[in-house]
Amino acid sequence: MTICLSNASKRFNRDWNFKNLSYTFNSGTAYVITGPNGSGKSTLLQAISGASLLNDGTITYSLD
Repeated sequence: MTICLSNASKRFNRDWNFKNLSYTFNSGTAYVITGPNGSGKSTLLQAISGASLLNDGTITYSLD
């Protein structure tokens, strides 16, 4: 499976957790998401899993 983020953005009220994030995650590869408290790590994972909607951008899923 490939997960592709294109200009993904998420905000709460007026603060952006992440903005214009573009990245491709490929199956069979390990990834680490790091950052300080409140930087949007959990929010990003929730958006990728579909538990939270993005404010802007897209996430696409494709089977390899």
